[in-house]
Amino acid sequence: MRSEFKNQLITGIQTSPIVYVPHFHYSFVDEVLVDIMGSKSGHPCIPGMNKDSILEFDISQGLINFYTKERERDLDIYSKLLTFLTDIVDYNSHFDIEKIFLFKNFADAMQDSKVLSLLKLFASKYENNGFDKLVTIIIISPEPISNLPSSIQKFLTIIEVLPPNVDEIKSTLIEAIGEKCLSDARSKKDLDDMVRTLQGLQLYEVRQTLKTVLSLTNNRLSRRAISLALEEKKRIVKKSGIIEIIDTDIKFEDVGGLQRLRDDLKLKSRIFANLGDAVKYNVPIPKGILIIGMPGCGKSMIAQATANQFGVSLLRLDVSRLMGKYVGESEANLRIALATAEAAHPCVLWIDEIEKAFAGSNNSSGDNDMLVMRMMGHFLTWMQERKTPVYIVATANDVMRPEFMRKGRFDEVYYVNFPEESERAEILRKKITKRYISQKESIFDFSEIGDCTSVVKDMCGEYGGFSGSEIECVLNMVVEEKFSQYLSSKEESRDPDFKPSKIKITKRDFDSAIKRIKGSVMSNQKSKKVNREEMMREKTSIERIREMQSIYNFVNAKGCHD
Repeated sequence: MRSEFKNQLITGIQTSPIVYVPHFHYSFVDEVLVDIMGSKSGHPCIPGMNKDSILEFDISQGLINFYTKERERDLDIYSKLLTFLTDIVDYNSHFDIEKIFLFKNFADAMQDSKVLSLLKLFASKYENNGFDKLVTIIIISPEPISNLPSSIQKFLTIIEVLPPNVDEIKSTLIEAIGEKCLSDARSKKDLDDMVRTLQGLQLYEVRQTLKTVLSLTNNRLSRRAISLALEEKKRIVKKSGIIEIIDTDIKFEDVGGLQRLRDDLKLKSRIFANLGDAVKYNVPIPKGILIIGMPGCGKSMIAQATANQFGVSLLRLDVSRLMGKYVGESEANLRIALATAEAAHPCVLWIDEIEKAFAGSNNSSGDNDMLVMRMMGHFLTWMQERKTPVYIVATANDVMRPEFMRKGRFDEVYYVNFPEESERAEILRKKITKRYISQKESIFDFSEIGDCTSVVKDMCGEYGGFSGSEIECVLNMVVEEKFSQYLSSKEESRDPDFKPSKIKITKRDFDSAIKRIKGSVMSNQKSKKVNREEMMREKTSIERIREMQSIYNFVNAKGCHD
């Protein structure tokens, strides 16, 4: 990361009038500049420049010494920004050997029309050979490029500071704990796990996280230290409001049905767990999957179980927070989210309800459609070109644009329909077992319903069976009703030592609950005709998904044909 940024910065100084670094870690950029020009002889790629070639201007302090960070009293004439910028444009005689003009906390000032005019004039004179080609303005500010006026953006060369790579994180970690702490195999495993935990954070955040964690663990690397680092990382990532790290204990065994999908993902997990061999033998790195289908039928559970099966972190992209109110903000949010996921590799990136981010609109201006097309183009290009192992699990509850469904975008597109009778029985069985039968303190007796087959027969509507979430709703209704009866018995007994007997739950209890919600389940949702022509009616999302599947014939997640 450091060497790449250094090379890009050297290139920027050699070729660009204005370099913009959208980053908050000012001292890191200072370190790189010192590395480039810190000696008297300077850097071989930029001859004639050395440590005295940099002048720094901070909006809050005026002109300061780049190395000491003290105010330059001798050049107090430059306490005002416009005066300083004007003389840079004129390349005033005050500048004997200075060629790098470094500005910090400068983004707000770039909203000023006079500042913008001076910057544009500087860029224009540079292009017309008005300066030595090494004269460069470098601006460091945490604001993304999208927050700057569009009129100045085209004059800027953007250099991103990427998160540190594995070797840089490992070096930083060893520097913090010392080589002697890595004497045994367990310590080396802890080191690798800690490095993986810290991936995706910026260098400043890595250092601060280690400082916090090691102060709580007596400077020892341990499982507790790794756990604390993960919690700290979650807090840092959560600040973006776009990407969050999800804790999950859901496994494929907890998912009812969708056997074909589960089997395919287990195969992908074997490749993901052996990426070294896969790259060595030119085996394609798994890209990800798109799951389209009925709401509440296990798509989100699959995403969480996939991360567990792959043994990597689960990152969730909140598509509702991608959209910004300023021009360019939405695209910037998407770039930040994808960069965060890529830096945190290997990981599973869960994009829930992806259709909401790339749905478009029917507004007359078409502005929103243009925004969607730009974002979609960036996302699809990223999917096609990325080299890092970020496995995408995208889920959709409604129809998608055709561009997403073309073969090659994802490893596969799966269709999830409402569960069939055998799948409904499996789903109910697993929910009962996990919540009640496996719990020692449970007072409910489900023995009379057997393998659940007879119970789920009536859990169906016009378009298919109850969804997994609706099956859980039925179970909750039954348990709540029986628990209410138990409380009534307890109140009537007035016995302080009341000991409940097992509460028997029967098929009749389920039949009653099913009857109460059957009319409102999703598989019974059908749009109303607005006139005699069937085609004129507005279709529900359920009907749209069914129609889309009839056209595209995606792989059935169940492993069978409807």
